[in-house]
Amino acid sequence: MSVVTDDPLESKLLETIVPSRVRIPDDPAPGNYVVVDVAQFSTTVPELLANGAEYIYVTEERGKEPAFREEHPRAKIGGGSGPNYEGESGYDFFNSPSFVQDIDVAGRPTAMTSTNGGNAVTDLRLAGGDDVEIYVGGLTNGKAVADHLRDSDRETYFVAAGSNGKPSPEDTVGALYIARHLHGVPPTEEQREAYREVVQFGKGPKYEEKPQIKRTDLYEYTLAFDSRDIVPKLEGQRLVDATTAAADPGREP
Repeated sequence: MSVVTDDPLESKLLETIVPSRVRIPDDPAPGNYVVVDVAQFSTTVPELLANGAEYIYVTEERGKEPAFREEHPRAKIGGGSGPNYEGESGYDFFNSPSFVQDIDVAGRPTAMTSTNGGNAVTDLRLAGGDDVEIYVGGLTNGKAVADHLRDSDRETYFVAAGSNGKPSPEDTVGALYIARHLHGVPPTEEQREAYREVVQFGKGPKYEEKPQIKRTDLYEYTLAFDSRDIVPKLEGQRLVDATTAAADPGREP
């Protein structure tokens, strides 16, 4: 994709952002790929790992999580949001950063996917194979992900997962937020506030008629910039904290 701009940084950002999940190339260029699904996958995943989950197994499709638990009886599994966002019968949690706070995941494997972010991770894994390294980043762990990738000798790309095949403003904002940190031009306070407003006004009005949990997820978790230092990285089909894995090279992938 050729982009004409007077700002070298802006050009770099535009060249390396995939604007939605459906735009993931069939043969992605080798490099690091950060999947950004701000509401909710990229916010829920760091919370699970921060709360002690051993790893998050990203299933290839929703419905395979119970089979995973049969093989790993101590596992906690995530499914759909269920009626009134109270969770789906037969599952332990759903894709909600606030809901998972009450789930005992410490030292346990977990399994889940999501329509946008989770499936983007799977799409990249299947398309890119060993040539791509896959990370999950959002507003809560954006700086941590950027700090981790800054010294990499591989190109870093951002997949703004989007929704229903279309770009989502909050995911584009999340990708820009991480990319600016990565390239040494962190957002100013004015830019951070602008990013906050894009996410808040892009999602907030849609949640007014929904249960309180959606607003809690948005205002208390999704918009908590840099509240987590977790760097989720895909090893096989498992998302693990790359900072912990680096400190423990003997850890099983």
